[in-house]
Amino acid sequence: MRKLAGRVKRFSELLRRYLAPLVLLTIVLGLAYGACCHDTASLFKPIVSVPLFFMLYPMMINIHIENIEREALSKGVILGVIFLNFILSPILAAIFANLFLANLNPYLVVGFVLKLTVPCSGMVIAWTGFAQGRTETALVIVSLSFLLGILLIPVWMYLLVGVLVPIDIWLMAQKIMIIIVLPLVAGLVTRRIIIRRWGMQKFKSIRPTFPAISSLGMFAIIFMMMALESQVILEHLEFILYIAIGILIIYPSLALIGILYSKLVGLDFEDGIAMTYGVTAKNHGITMAIAVTTFEGIAVLPAAFAPIIQIPLMLIILRLAPKLKTWINKTTITNETTGEASG
Repeated sequence: MRKLAGRVKRFSELLRRYLAPLVLLTIVLGLAYGACCHDTASLFKPIVSVPLFFMLYPMMINIHIENIEREALSKGVILGVIFLNFILSPILAAIFANLFLANLNPYLVVGFVLKLTVPCSGMVIAWTGFAQGRTETALVIVSLSFLLGILLIPVWMYLLVGVLVPIDIWLMAQKIMIIIVLPLVAGLVTRRIIIRRWGMQKFKSIRPTFPAISSLGMFAIIFMMMALESQVILEHLEFILYIAIGILIIYPSLALIGILYSKLVGLDFEDGIAMTYGVTAKNHGITMAIAVTTFEGIAVLPAAFAPIIQIPLMLIILRLAPKLKTWINKTTITNETTGEASG
């Protein structure tokens, strides 16, 4: 059993390390398969829900949303996350999409805005831990973002892209409830059953399995959707170029604003880096799930392509973390010292 757990852990680490090139490879293979075997690719459409389940449900087992009331979180972090994730990010996405994508394909606009409107993923907690940030803060950021996302994603999509494609806000809200709430509840119940029956140590030993299963589900969805939409994408490869440009502009901007905001409101590095990851490590899985179930196939392209750029950006932030720590904490200590001197 220990050997199997060790192998699963190594496999999970391998997937995480090479996620960006593996996503790129999956996109290429999906497009190639769709171009060569378009008739058989159409058979994927009825079974897309299967990899959706294997992507979302294991992901939710690791979300500790019940801890949101137990952890003390500063107002500065809460306001920053709400502003950056649910106000600035969707608006920046809509501005870019309407300027550069609207003339290409309306569902490309929808997919791009959706990618920047769906908030952070559970990987925020992992990235925060790697950077020696406060994982408790990251945990609450993820939980809060899930709860707010259920309410705000359909509203923003209706307001920002409702003029381009027909959006039934209530129907979309119902689908988001199914996509987020049902797997989330199932994940909470599953985790409690595992811990109650086998203990926390056992849960920790099998926890690396869940991201691996989610990643495999994500690869399957990317492959299927690229195969289904291969004809449109291959005829318009500029779609990928514009998506890349948009992500390269907006994601670093959000990271920079998050860092500057942390300095401005006097957050320490541990909270500041958690918030920075919380506004830049967007959730690919839920975005793809909403795009697949609510909109036409091409809307999934931004979510499918984004990891290729997002993951290297997360690594750059991680590489810069020691310098950011010195800079942010120096500012915080200086402010505290000044305040004490004034008192």
